[in-house]
Amino acid sequence: MLTPRALNTTKNPINFCSTYLSPVPKAVPGFKALCCLFLFIAVSVLITDKAMCRRDALSISVGGLLDLTGDHCKEGRAAYMAARKAVECLNSQGGIGDRPLELIVADTRGEPGRLLIEAGKLVEQEKVVALLGPTSETLIPVLRNYAEAHNVPMVLTSGDDPLLPFRKKESVSWTYSISPGLGPAIKALFREFARAGLEPVAPLVPDNAKGKRTSLWLQGYGLEYHLRILPFQDFGLHDTDVVSQLQQFKEEGAQVIVAWGPRSWGPVLLRSAKRTGIPVAVPVQLLSSDMLKKYNGSFRLWTAAPPLLLGNGIPLSHPCAFTVNRFMKAMGKEAMGFSIEECLAAGAAWDALHLTAMGLRMSSTATHSDLRQALEDLDQSYYGVMGVFKPRERDHSGLVPSSLIVLESGTNGWKPVIFSKRRR
Repeated sequence: MLTPRALNTTKNPINFCSTYLSPVPKAVPGFKALCCLFLFIAVSVLITDKAMCRRDALSISVGGLLDLTGDHCKEGRAAYMAARKAVECLNSQGGIGDRPLELIVADTRGEPGRLLIEAGKLVEQEKVVALLGPTSETLIPVLRNYAEAHNVPMVLTSGDDPLLPFRKKESVSWTYSISPGLGPAIKALFREFARAGLEPVAPLVPDNAKGKRTSLWLQGYGLEYHLRILPFQDFGLHDTDVVSQLQQFKEEGAQVIVAWGPRSWGPVLLRSAKRTGIPVAVPVQLLSSDMLKKYNGSFRLWTAAPPLLLGNGIPLSHPCAFTVNRFMKAMGKEAMGFSIEECLAAGAAWDALHLTAMGLRMSSTATHSDLRQALEDLDQSYYGVMGVFKPRERDHSGLVPSSLIVLESGTNGWKPVIFSKRRR
C-alpha cells in the first residue's frame, strides 16, 4: 500500500521528478518506501509462482478410472477411498524419492465410451504416468486396448485374464494386473485337491471363448497336479439354472465342481448347486453379496481367495499379514461394513497404487516407458493385500499361487478349508 506522503508528491510534477534529479530531503523517504513496496510485491509474486511451478514439477500423477456412479458405484467408491488412503500412506513415507504422489480419478460410469474419453484426458491433459482400473470387468478389453495402443502402463484391478506377453494375438506389453488371475487361482485350488485326493474334478464353464479357454487351463493343470478332470459342461450366461449339468457331474462321480463365470451368474449357480450337495469351488471374482446372502450351507462353497478376505483374522505366519493389518487400520471402520465386492475393489486399488509406486521407485525417470520396464524388472516381490506379486517379462501379473488361501464360506464368514487326508 502507498503511504499518504508518497501520494502527495504527485501533486507537483517538478518535485516528483526532482526525486530523481536532485536530492529533496522530504520526498526521498516516501519514494524509498514506494520502491521497497513494489520490490516486495514483485519478489513475493515470483517466489510464489516459482514455488507453484516447482510443486507441480515435483508431483507424480497416477490416473484412476473408476465407476463412481452407475451400477457398480459402491465398488468404485470403495476403490477410490482405498486409493486415496494408499496415496496418503505412500506420501507419509516420503512419496517417490521425496516427490509426492498425486491421484487423479475420473468417473467412468460403467460406460466404454466414457472410459475412453476419460482415459484420454488423464493421459494427454493430466500427464499421468500410469492408469488403474476398471471397476467392472466388462470394461477390461476396452481399457487394455487403449493402454496397449497408447503405450501407457495400466494396472488392472478386476478380472482374471492371464497377462502373458509371449502369447500370440494377445499383446500385453503395457498391461499389468493386481487381481487374482486364472492360472494362480486354479493352481491354489488344485494343490489342495491333490493333497486330499479330491477327484474327479468337474469343470463348469460359460459357452463362450473365455469359457473354452478356462476349460483348457483346467485340463492342463489337472495333468500337472495328477488330478482326473471330467469332460467339461457349459452354460449360457442367460440360463436360469444349471441343474442338468450338475446332475450329469453327479452321475459321473464328481467329488468337486469347479465353476467359472461372471459375478452376475453366481446366484444361478447357487440355486442349482443346492440340489446336488457336491462341493463347489469358484474364483473370488464370481462371488457377490447377493449370492452369499442366499447361501444356506446345503453344499460346501470354496474359493481361492486373496489374504485380504481374512481381514484382521489373518494368521501372522502369512507373508501378507503385515500389509493386510496395515490396510485394515488405514481403512478404519468403513472396511468392516464392506460387501465382498467392495472389499475386493478396495484391496485391488490399494495394491495397484503400491505396486505402481514400487515400480516408480525403481525407474530412472517417471515416464511411461521407464515405469513399464521397471515393473518387469522388479528385483523383489510386492507383498500386498491381494497376494504376493512379482511381475516379469513373461507374466505381467506374477501372482504367487501359494499366497492365495483356499477358504470356505460359513455362518461366521470365511475360514481356511481343512481338507481330509488323501483318499487315494
